[in-house]
Amino acid sequence: MLSVVQGGGRSARPTGVASDEPAWIAPWWKLLGRRYGHVFHSMCSYMGSYPPGLPRYFIEQFSDVGDVVLDPFSGRGTTALEACVAGRVGIGVDLNPLAALLTDVKVAPPSYEQTILRIAELERSYVPAPVGDRAPPEIRMLFEETTTLPQLLHMKEQLDASDGVDRFLLASLAGILHGHHTRDVVSSRCLSVSMPNTFSMSPGYLEKYIRTKGLARPPFNAFEKLRLRMAHEFAEGTPARRGRGLRADARQLTKHIPEGSVKLIVTSPPYLNVVRYGKFNWIRLWLLGESVSDVDASLQVEKTDRRLALSDRHRFRGYCGFLRDALTECSRVLRDDGVCVVTIGDVINKEHGSRTLATEAWEAVRDDVPLDLAAVIVDDVNEVGKVSKIWGEGRRGEATKTDRVLVLHKRGTRAPKPRHADPLALIERIASGAVEAPAPPRPGVVRTAERPAARVRAAR
Repeated sequence: MLSVVQGGGRSARPTGVASDEPAWIAPWWKLLGRRYGHVFHSMCSYMGSYPPGLPRYFIEQFSDVGDVVLDPFSGRGTTALEACVAGRVGIGVDLNPLAALLTDVKVAPPSYEQTILRIAELERSYVPAPVGDRAPPEIRMLFEETTTLPQLLHMKEQLDASDGVDRFLLASLAGILHGHHTRDVVSSRCLSVSMPNTFSMSPGYLEKYIRTKGLARPPFNAFEKLRLRMAHEFAEGTPARRGRGLRADARQLTKHIPEGSVKLIVTSPPYLNVVRYGKFNWIRLWLLGESVSDVDASLQVEKTDRRLALSDRHRFRGYCGFLRDALTECSRVLRDDGVCVVTIGDVINKEHGSRTLATEAWEAVRDDVPLDLAAVIVDDVNEVGKVSKIWGEGRRGEATKTDRVLVLHKRGTRAPKPRHADPLALIERIASGAVEAPAPPRPGVVRTAERPAARVRAAR
């Protein structure tokens, strides 16, 4: 947990933050600690996500209960879920099918009872059968083939992604599909052979890893593991308000969200081709029946070299063009009194040194985007968790330990005024779990009930 400067009263600042800025312009969310947040956040690991406390701080400072809060690059749904927990209408948009699924099920979950009934139904209808060619070799090497993989294949075939209950089970199953075993293998949460990371290493790497380590594929009961996961995920109940998760392009928000309906946007644009979200989720995408190459092609901003040489003006212009288009759409859906919060990490490479990508990109697009900059908050991130660390010593360095949070508002409007003058008291209230009572939706906001009602299946 971040320490607090002493001697400053209740509004003392996080250590290392300049005192000449207004009190709220500091990374106060760090005081919430790494374990803060609803258990739904940990449903499935996802690379490049920020801590739940970051969006929650801005949700409390710049929106009211019942307001619409949007993340156009939702990832695993951190912003949208925190908004719903806080009594706002959380909406998440992402082109990645896994991200869109995770976001949607977290902000519009079924009941615990519905999930348990559905698992029982799946288990009753299961008939053991040889795997055969129903799974490719790279999947077969990860799962035991007399119990675990046949059960997985049955659920993969039977779960309907258009149904609310089934969608939740698919997302949760993706979360336990693979991972590293605990010392007590029997109680391990994941279903695969023990893997070195929570993201999907390449099939070739995993084949060598399994062979070198002499690893066995334990015969896990997938139905039972999923049942246990439901008990864990619903232990804290469901969010105070429901929201929406959409598979869509952030540069086309107005196709899905009415103009002038969003009070707050909190987001982090994708890394510039650093993370191949399809490749590093190939096992989960197999479960969802999605193509890895199609996902990576749809998410690619622009081809770059591995070192992110951003001094190449064409590549830098490409990233800025993407950011300009996305921010312009954000301004269209934003209310006149709305706030847009954008987190972008600094980058570094051997040839060109450190680049403050957030501020440099903003300077490049500011004249073409109908938004004004109100503040920049510098957030020193734990390097251990930084996304670029996954490639090992030889390739570290694309991202630094510093993120910059841009706080924007619509051009021609007043700079945003935070709701809470005492940030420390706000953080204490958030940490205590205090939530304001939900208010009725405002007229004209995005409807959240535009989905078929989840089917409730009676146990036979």
